[in-house]
Amino acid sequence: MDQKTLFKAAEEMIGSRIDYPFDEDWETAVFRHGAGKWFGICLYVPLKYFGEGDGREYCLNIKCPPDLAVILCGNYRGILPAYHMNKTHWITVRLGSDVPDEEIINLLQLSYDLTLPHAGKGK
Repeated sequence: MDQKTLFKAAEEMIGSRIDYPFDEDWETAVFRHGAGKWFGICLYVPLKYFGEGDGREYCLNIKCPPDLAVILCGNYRGILPAYHMNKTHWITVRLGSDVPDEEIINLLQLSYDLTLPHAGKGK
């Protein structure tokens, strides 16, 4: 999946926005519910994380139920426990891998749904 298609899909989710919250970093993009919770982050991941040596690759980290994450990691070489985030509740998706574009969009939607602010939360 190319970055433009991914960002368009994220922006089409109701109330979402993309921002770049890290000073002087215009590569790391955060997908948010308005000004609130993250439902995804695109960032460069060192290839050594994938056991592939030098360089880096632009990837997507999204929230995922732990039981589904285990299945996805077993079914796709391009899905791994999340780089630089909680490896139980987040996964890294390699955008140029064996994961079909439709599956990436479905997983992005799932992450969006899992991170929606809940009415009455904290009461």
